[in-house]
Amino acid sequence: MNYKEVLISICEFAVIGFSVLLGLTLMLKNDEAYSESYIDSKFCALSISKNCYKKVMRILGLVLFLFGLAFFYFMFFYTPDDELEPVKEFWKDVEKSKDADSLILGFAMFAIAIPARMSSTRFPGKPLAMLKGKTVIQRVYEKCLQSKYAGDNAYILTDSPQICEFAEKMGAKYVLTSPECKNGTERIVEALPEIDAEFFVNVQGDEPFIPVSLIDAIIEKRMQTNCELATAVVRIDDPQDLDNPNVVKALRNKDGKILYFSRSPLPYVRGVADKAKWLEKCAYFRHIGIYGYSRKSLLNYNSLPASTLENCEMLEQLRFVDSGYEFMAVESAYKSIGIDTPQDLAEAEKFLESTQQC
Repeated sequence: MNYKEVLISICEFAVIGFSVLLGLTLMLKNDEAYSESYIDSKFCALSISKNCYKKVMRILGLVLFLFGLAFFYFMFFYTPDDELEPVKEFWKDVEKSKDADSLILGFAMFAIAIPARMSSTRFPGKPLAMLKGKTVIQRVYEKCLQSKYAGDNAYILTDSPQICEFAEKMGAKYVLTSPECKNGTERIVEALPEIDAEFFVNVQGDEPFIPVSLIDAIIEKRMQTNCELATAVVRIDDPQDLDNPNVVKALRNKDGKILYFSRSPLPYVRGVADKAKWLEKCAYFRHIGIYGYSRKSLLNYNSLPASTLENCEMLEQLRFVDSGYEFMAVESAYKSIGIDTPQDLAEAEKFLESTQQC
């Protein structure tokens, strides 16, 4: 800043200060002081009343005070529209970049976790079993990569070095977890430090035909409701499924929240022996083993008390239910085609051939 600019600034402050101070003085001057100044004023010589003199002086004070404030505003705050255009354009560019960042963050917010283990009782080595030219776990992983929300943020979680070696060969993300994990949820909890996401979709490692649309529907339920937990259900239309303990039933309320999971049919229709009649009286839903977990709920999982319900039904999700958590249900038409036995693998081969899938 040169001397000329300094001098101009001093003059500007002097004008502002003089106007504001003089204006305040004239407005706040008491009657006695005005009486003394009136005697020597031209108002008195012109025989104008003292009251009129006071009003004029106070009006003059108000004008000076407002002038000082206006001058201050125009000197230091007011900017012409043509000068604001570059600033406006700058903030438009910032907003655009924020939008782009939010899209990127949107993908980072979600992850797909695929728990897998080799020591299945009914089908040892199941994840690496070949299914029409590809392993079971490869088919699951490739299906998860198609999610429009999670992108390539999919991880295989396993306690098997063999599965880790295979994942590395096919370029898949993986996390080696402890063999002490009792279920898929515990495996995800253990892997949390390795995965950057706020919401996780747990896709079973033996579900190679899981629809991508269902994975995305779980994520969309989170986006719409900000729920901590979500899972999928499909309406039961076969009466034999009601008494089948391997078909897990989900009892929902009218708002779509799941009240309970059970291997028994819920609700019980009193006085009706024919299970087909039960399906006519009430909608029954089969639980599909795909879950959505918030990071917060997973971090709390290990601190939740052991659940009697969980131990009785042998259903891990009941630990959350017993502790007051709510699952939001996503209704689907997908009939789960899991692979639990070598016989299931043979049926899966036939299914692929009949649908002409790769």
